[in-house]
Amino acid sequence: MPDMDGIEAARLMSGSDATVPIILFTVLDLEGLETRAYKAGICAVVSKAQVWNLLKSIETAVMQSSREMRCAHRYPSVATAQVLGATSIRSALVRDLSIAGAYLAMPNPFSKSASIQIKISTQSTQREFFQADATVARSIYGLGMGVMFDAVSPPFLIVLQQWLSQAQKETTQHS
Repeated sequence: MPDMDGIEAARLMSGSDATVPIILFTVLDLEGLETRAYKAGICAVVSKAQVWNLLKSIETAVMQSSREMRCAHRYPSVATAQVLGATSIRSALVRDLSIAGAYLAMPNPFSKSASIQIKISTQSTQREFFQADATVARSIYGLGMGVMFDAVSPPFLIVLQQWLSQAQKETTQHS
């Protein structure tokens, strides 16, 4: 690239959407490049000399990115949620929140694998809310459920990222 290299481009892109894996496809020698690439947010480095291995490298990178999303750092939350299932709407307290999902405390959670729609609002910003389609990943009757966000539109992704950034700052200040 004429104005910047792939690592600098990745550094700029990595802050925009953490759910999109960045793969570096290069003719350069991989010795030492991989460490710099991973620090810049690249999740896989593939040599053009090994083009036969490109699809496997992409698959591995996407699966690793998916694993990292499931293990995303969760932050304590004091938000409330309205959860719409196939036949009912239920209220919940949001106990923790991450870029990938949330844990909702509720006495009568939806069953595991249920497709739901979730609307979350905080006490401090009732007019600002987050909304997404989600899947119930874990359900414990009497306690609540863990959900993974399926589809998040960009405006709501921005709201979620702002909330998580604020939660991270608050966590750091209290440490």
